Amino acid sequence: MKHTTQSPLGFTVEGVIALAGGRRVVADATGVSVQSIGKWTTRIPAVHARTVAILAGLPLEIVRPDLVRAGHDQVVP
Repeated sequence: MKHTTQSPLGFTVEGVIALAGGRRVVADATGVSVQSIGKWTTRIPAVHARTVAILAGLPLEIVRPDLVRAGHDQVVP
């Protein structure tokens, strides 16, 4: 898999969602429809990235590296 800043490092968006429990679990946790989850093809939206990372048991740096400052766990505004 070719890595881009759009995709999770080493994981596909579908792979992260699967680790999080699947589309239904992610939809319930984020308050969006299962159909909306299906539209997350290139990356998980910033507003939901932390929730999905927690569900998947992955650090935010893996799910959305573009949102994390190097060495910190805070989302960049």
